[in-house]
Amino acid sequence: MPINEVAMPMRNHTIRFNFVCQRPVPLYAHLCNQYLHLDKLNISIGREQNADTGAICYFIEASAPQAELEQLADDIAADFLLSVWLQHTEIKRIDAKMGSTNAFIVKHHKGLPLYFCQHCQPQFGDNQHPLFGDINLACEHCKGHYKLSRELKSLTKADIGAMANTLLASKELVLPMLGLQLSLSSNKTSLTDYQQPRVLICNPNSLNSQFCISDSQVLALSSIEKPLLRVRPCSDHPNLHAPLYDIQFAENRLLVILCEMLRQKNIHWVYVNQLSTVNTHIDPPLRLAGVAQYWIPTTELQSGKMALPSNLTCLHSEYHYQTDQHKFLAKSNADQLQWQVVPLHEPKAQSADPGNATHINYSLCALSAGLLRHNDHEHHNKAQYVKNAAVLYFGRHHASQIVTVDSQSNAELFFQLPSLPNSGYELCHSLLDSPQKNLLDKFKQLHPAEYNQLLDLHLSDKDSALTQLMAVAAAIIGAGQINSHQGKPVSVTELADRFIALAMSYQDNNAPRIDFPLTKGMAHRSLNWCRTLGSLMSFKLAGDVNLAKLAFAFHDSFADYLSNWVEHVDQNVGIKQLVVAGSDFANPVLAERVHLRIGKNYPLQLNPLLDLDGVNIAIGGLYLKQRRG
Repeated sequence: MPINEVAMPMRNHTIRFNFVCQRPVPLYAHLCNQYLHLDKLNISIGREQNADTGAICYFIEASAPQAELEQLADDIAADFLLSVWLQHTEIKRIDAKMGSTNAFIVKHHKGLPLYFCQHCQPQFGDNQHPLFGDINLACEHCKGHYKLSRELKSLTKADIGAMANTLLASKELVLPMLGLQLSLSSNKTSLTDYQQPRVLICNPNSLNSQFCISDSQVLALSSIEKPLLRVRPCSDHPNLHAPLYDIQFAENRLLVILCEMLRQKNIHWVYVNQLSTVNTHIDPPLRLAGVAQYWIPTTELQSGKMALPSNLTCLHSEYHYQTDQHKFLAKSNADQLQWQVVPLHEPKAQSADPGNATHINYSLCALSAGLLRHNDHEHHNKAQYVKNAAVLYFGRHHASQIVTVDSQSNAELFFQLPSLPNSGYELCHSLLDSPQKNLLDKFKQLHPAEYNQLLDLHLSDKDSALTQLMAVAAAIIGAGQINSHQGKPVSVTELADRFIALAMSYQDNNAPRIDFPLTKGMAHRSLNWCRTLGSLMSFKLAGDVNLAKLAFAFHDSFADYLSNWVEHVDQNVGIKQLVVAGSDFANPVLAERVHLRIGKNYPLQLNPLLDLDGVNIAIGGLYLKQRRG
């Protein structure tokens, strides 16, 4: 991992190496401890936390002649492998040391030891090396050989070669010791269980010819955490037909060796399916989304803990939050918050917020969780609650809302995105009963295929309100006709993914303005979705055939309207803090446009230690002033 280059001053004998991280990185704490043993360099170490951002800075200080410091810099650059949580590094001259010679307490952590590192991976993972395929290769740097289970330890190079041959011959390979099934072709999913395909990259060198991916995404994929990132395939790719994919690099020794063997057979990627059997020894995948210049898990699936934040008053000792697939249990004590994530073996079909249509407690939970920060120097004599703040929550587990909190900590629902009718017939009937009737009549006449797909839509409560709206928008502009499954209906989620992928492919910043007019109800504002859809039909009827431009226009216009609504709220409430939360922000175009449209005036906040949707709600529930009834 490169450290920012600086010229070493001729007479500089005391240097500090900083590693500023979004979250704790156990490997960095472990390496700091290792460097304490270099007595001749007079090493000291430390860890500081930024009270405003929550960023954690690991540092190593050393005093020595210039030549020894240069060697130390080279060693540190080689040893401190890239973490996805690393924000930046620097080397600077200091006059006085701030650290100590006391080692950090590094408790057992899922990330330690590493599965492999830059010392051992080029040996067991490179087919040109004589030790290629030796899964038990001892490495005193990362100690990855201690991470192997009994089943993995027993595997020989010939065994792994046989696995690769089985995959090539039968197109599938089950790896129960990893809880995975690898396939050479994507599974044909039914209309109701569509999900983005998960792909393991076997040949990183060909990555850019398969998927549209940025340099920062390549670095994230290469990090020690080996996350999954959602990307789109290259346009008109002959074999990648899904709109979006979750991609990752090999995360353990078996997959490293297997991928290298498959790469030799000209296999660039394989599909991955998680086996339904639950194995507590297998780490769930880390799916990340880029939001407001952070990498954030969409839903944190690991149990964990954090120090008790100092800026808000914790009100409850525990809080339970449940979605259709997981139960999140949060607890607080005198000095820390803990959470436990429990997968549900029998997923429930209903959403987590089935009853009250204007229920705002979950949005308030997300608001509190997004604002939690730590400051060792901050001590309050009276209770501290959220004030002058708002949250944009858009996700599938409860209503998508804008909720505000005023200077007296009183909460109010400003806006809620409406759910659409359950069937295409009902949706078209609503349009016919609206001022958009003439538009729909012309649309039906000039674009019968798109109109018929509208009629065939079946929307459900398990999809977020925004996903529903994007799916309908996709059908209107004609995205449902792309790579259609031999005339079969396309699921709502897949239609929305196609819409997102189209918007991601747009290369310009200028686009038409789609209408997102507010309606004022008895208690809160909502969206006149008939006019929004009518606006899209107008561009379609005007002959606009650039689907990517229309999909981008939808995202950009929605973000612009959100910005206007936030400014309106600010005039009434006085917004000093604006939180974004919810699974819909895993949509990179929505996250980017909201960041550009709103973030310039209201810096967007989220908790870099939590997730977008799940643990953050449970943790926020510990700060909820009123429990659910």
